[in-house]
Amino acid sequence: MSDIEKVRELILNSLDAKVLDLSDYELTSLPAEIGQLDSLEWLDLSGNQLRSLPVEIGKLHSLKTLCLSYNELTNLPAEIGQLHSLQSLELNNNQLRSLPAEIGQLHSWKLIDLRGEQLTSLPEVEIEQLHSLTRKMGASPVLAGRL
Repeated sequence: MSDIEKVRELILNSLDAKVLDLSDYELTSLPAEIGQLDSLEWLDLSGNQLRSLPVEIGKLHSLKTLCLSYNELTNLPAEIGQLHSLQSLELNNNQLRSLPAEIGQLHSWKLIDLRGEQLTSLPEVEIEQLHSLTRKMGASPVLAGRL
């Protein structure tokens, strides 16, 4: 059984889970079945080799914490804006150059960690709408004065 099949099976056996730790699984992709975890509040995908996220990530409407640190993400899907319960997003040490405009639809945020990112641009109006952010971490020059 391949790693992705093992993760798919784990997800399907965890449909009522509130917490799922898939950190350091050496994942290069995430199965679409991740979107079936309606009750999930905390998802840790840090320390993998993810280059992208499936659009189904946007179906995790109960998700409060999403840990994506230490992957190889180059972008985030627009569906990230559908995570209206999201309070904490850890993106440090990926390969992000920009954030999707839909990130401005997240109004419950308290923490965003962008340390180690090489962001060259941020969505203008949308970032300014994130009034609930109380802890912002980022070292990119494009972030100076914006977050």
